[in-house]
Amino acid sequence: MKTVFPLALLLIAALPAWSAGDPAAGQVKATACMLCHGSKDFPGTFFTLQLAGRNADKLTIKTNKYRSGKLLHPIMNVFTVGLKDQDVEDISAYYQGLGKPALVSPFFVIKGDD
Repeated sequence: MKTVFPLALLLIAALPAWSAGDPAAGQVKATACMLCHGSKDFPGTFFTLQLAGRNADKLTIKTNKYRSGKLLHPIMNVFTVGLKDQDVEDISAYYQGLGKPALVSPFFVIKGDD
């Protein structure tokens, strides 16, 4: 019985690693996102909307705010409402894995880029 407790702590400590998004799955799930936010081969429609190289945790938090209605945007609320938690994590991991885009505008700074 004494070995069960340390094993449970080990499993709980490993949970964040298990719940991380899958970039390959995120690439498939992000097809609706790519027109505005870009992809590996396309920088996106607007410089200020590029998500490539952004922190996955921050993307997940912000996307979940759109899903819940805490942030209002007519397009983002519609496109995110049907996503599951794992979908959001996968898409966020995909965009983080792209690295910073090669083409960025010197005139715009994306809020949240540090």
